[in-house]
Amino acid sequence: MTTVAAEASSPETAPAVTDLRLIAPAVGCWAVTVVGVVAPPTVTGSVTAMTGVVAGVGAMAVRRGGLRPAVAEVVLILVATAGITAGFGTAITIRAAYVAASPMAAPELVGHKVTAAVTVVDDARTLRGPGPPRVRIAVRAAPVRSGGAPVAATLTAPQDGWADLVPGQRAVAVVAVDRPYRSDLTAAALRTTTPPRAVAPPPRHQIWATAVRTRLAELARRQLPAAESGLLPGLVVGDTEGLPDDVVDEFRTAGLTHLLAVSGANFAIIAGAVLLVLRVCGTPRTPAALLTMVVLGCFVVVVRPSPSVVRAALMGLVGLIALVAERRTAAVPALAVAVLGVLIIWPAMAVDPGFALSVAATAGLIALAPPIRTWLCDRGCPRVLAELLAVAVAAQIVTIPLVVMIAGSLGPVGVLANIAVAPAVPLITVLGTLAAAVAGVSTVTAAVLVRLCEPSLWWMVRVADVAARVPGATIAVPDGVGGAALAAVVVLVVVFAVRSVARAVSRSARGSPPGERRWSPVRCWSHVTAVWQHDRRERPTAPAAGRRRLPGRTRDGRRPRRGDRRGRGRRPAGDPRARR
Repeated sequence: MTTVAAEASSPETAPAVTDLRLIAPAVGCWAVTVVGVVAPPTVTGSVTAMTGVVAGVGAMAVRRGGLRPAVAEVVLILVATAGITAGFGTAITIRAAYVAASPMAAPELVGHKVTAAVTVVDDARTLRGPGPPRVRIAVRAAPVRSGGAPVAATLTAPQDGWADLVPGQRAVAVVAVDRPYRSDLTAAALRTTTPPRAVAPPPRHQIWATAVRTRLAELARRQLPAAESGLLPGLVVGDTEGLPDDVVDEFRTAGLTHLLAVSGANFAIIAGAVLLVLRVCGTPRTPAALLTMVVLGCFVVVVRPSPSVVRAALMGLVGLIALVAERRTAAVPALAVAVLGVLIIWPAMAVDPGFALSVAATAGLIALAPPIRTWLCDRGCPRVLAELLAVAVAAQIVTIPLVVMIAGSLGPVGVLANIAVAPAVPLITVLGTLAAAVAGVSTVTAAVLVRLCEPSLWWMVRVADVAARVPGATIAVPDGVGGAALAAVVVLVVVFAVRSVARAVSRSARGSPPGERRWSPVRCWSHVTAVWQHDRRERPTAPAAGRRRLPGRTRDGRRPRRGDRRGRGRRPAGDPRARR
């Protein structure tokens, strides 16, 4: 099941083939993982058994034969999807049953205190609200006396003593056990009011990552104003602890919160910069890809794994493997493989809103950004501006239903705000990452790189401030599944309306006098931008009649067939240069 997308701007460009066969397994595995996370193990087991039966019946039908080729291909894809889904269902059933049977999830512990050994999984997140400062930490915990294996849990604790713990560090504390806040393979929600005891040192790689993050935050505080100093670590390594609350609120209102979490854009920028430097220095393809993979791995350790980071890292790994194999990577299979890899390692991310938004935004960029860019370029829009508009509009369109379902609000100014700050993001990412990398070697060089980021950071803070003050920047709408369905219908209606208007405008333009179309400023600008296309598939090619003829070939570049008189040195009939 493939679709042929004609991306060529010239007749001689071969059509691009997009492989969609992995979409069905990715969707099926995601669905069965969601069922396994939120439903009891018996329900998940029933769904897994049904998919296994479908896979078995389909396999028997294919083996028996007698199916038409097209039907056989569809049945094979169905069998593969059902088989992979059954495997994922079995794995998530076992995982959910293991969590439910753990000592920390025992019903008799709910409402009681117990001494637990906890291992920190992620950085502490400061909770906003009245009372003493508190943090919430993702941990793996187990009662000390039970001797059972630790399971996932969330810990709410005072900031004193707990905020300094880093991932991988172990401690002991007396905690009150409660039921988990939501169904995400978390065994319990823990609370404590005392500092940690018997704290073990963190792993060496986490010591190095914490040192890198701390040095970058210290440099930013010494070299930049308050708002910009907290924004730089957030944009580069996802550390938003130093960002003022009012700036966080402005970014949320302006629709720029996604920039404060390291996502696929950061990986794409860093991987592209590293590959460009290595290739300019003459590094061969395979060593360059391996070195880039090492850099991305170090970046993952520094920024701490999150749904968007894991998905982006896996997509980068798939792309690098395809680069080493010297074959063109298809974006859709890469995204599907990334989704499957994330669900295999961290099945709880199947119900994580951030992961869903990240996958939806990436799918929108793959499916909608190229046609939007082409449509804008055909109407005279400069290519750089068309790229920015296409990325912002595509990401906003596909994520609107999810944002409505999760937050119950819409930000109409988000598209304009993202377009305004788009040129500053690559500069901050590259310079900030370099500053974090060289801060341990040369503080002066790192300080200069941080100061070079100040104009771009100032611009982002000002854009967020102005966008947040616009009347109607955030509109309250119904949330939940109903609100998401309504938002999806509205988005589809708007998209089809804009498409209809665009077709009407194109038909009217084709009906205008030739002279007017020839000398239109917009049309002239489109011809100018077409000359400077960087994509080889979109470069203008000379007409066949004006190309240099090669010996023994016809005008269209083909070798003459037997009996073709044009291949014997004679010119076609009617040519004024033909011999008489």
